[in-house]
Amino acid sequence: MKQTVLFPAIDQLLHDIEDRQLSLPTLPDIARKVQHMIDDINFSADQIVAVISGDPAIAAQVVKTANSGTFAGKPQVNNVRAAVTRLGYAPLRNLITSIVSVTDRAQSDHPVIRKHLNEFWEHSREVATYCYMLAKNVKTLNPDQAMLAGLVHDIGTLPLCLHAEKNSERLDQETLEELIWSFRSTISERLLHAWNFPAEIIDAVIGHEDLHRLNDERQANYTDIVAVANLLNRTTAKVTAWENVTALERLYLSPAVCPFFHERFHDEIRSTHEMLFPHLPVFAAGQSRNAATVHRG
Repeated sequence: MKQTVLFPAIDQLLHDIEDRQLSLPTLPDIARKVQHMIDDINFSADQIVAVISGDPAIAAQVVKTANSGTFAGKPQVNNVRAAVTRLGYAPLRNLITSIVSVTDRAQSDHPVIRKHLNEFWEHSREVATYCYMLAKNVKTLNPDQAMLAGLVHDIGTLPLCLHAEKNSERLDQETLEELIWSFRSTISERLLHAWNFPAEIIDAVIGHEDLHRLNDERQANYTDIVAVANLLNRTTAKVTAWENVTALERLYLSPAVCPFFHERFHDEIRSTHEMLFPHLPVFAAGQSRNAATVHRG
């Protein structure tokens, strides 16, 4: 594995993943809101799923638990909705309570990390929204599974941010980006493998940055969905060489449409985001962010 002088202790992070000794930074307000909603009979399961999906770390841990040894012999869960159904309210509340209990320990006050985490959460939800929209037009794919793939496509960023704070005496934006760009894919893959995620989602996390990827089946898959959704981010859409993105043909998308996707489908993007994440603000039209340089995937 590639190493970096600034972060020689990356192997410890990998060990923590394998040893299941890993806490991920989450949004405390979301975890506590889920607790409240579970205790209030006026909230439906769909509403609870929508709030859980607002935080990639919480969503991933709910799916992880639904695929744990406790449910050995049952089919693998591949989306948040199915995970919530399998767990039931009482076990779900216990899980959320445990997440809340470690959230404070997994938070960071470092300004560079806080900025990057906020951009990560926003970027993940935006990609998840596009994934859901794209998958609705592909009969062989499940939009809920596509949304989960979008939510977790960069999940290795979360432990890497905490690792950076612990192991670097000089942490600035450039240093953090070097660490994440070097190790995000590896950490994401190891984490989702350890959490027993479906192979299709792990493949999407690993392969979505390969824009020239060939598919022997010539049929769209979740890697194609995440690859295109990630590029549709407004800061990258207008400068991407879409004619070179092989996934477009499998998704029946024209390269000419993609640079203006947000403008052309603005209303559908807004309504999809409001359905998936009703408690979170919709991305403002024309909003300028640095996802193209910060996330790069």
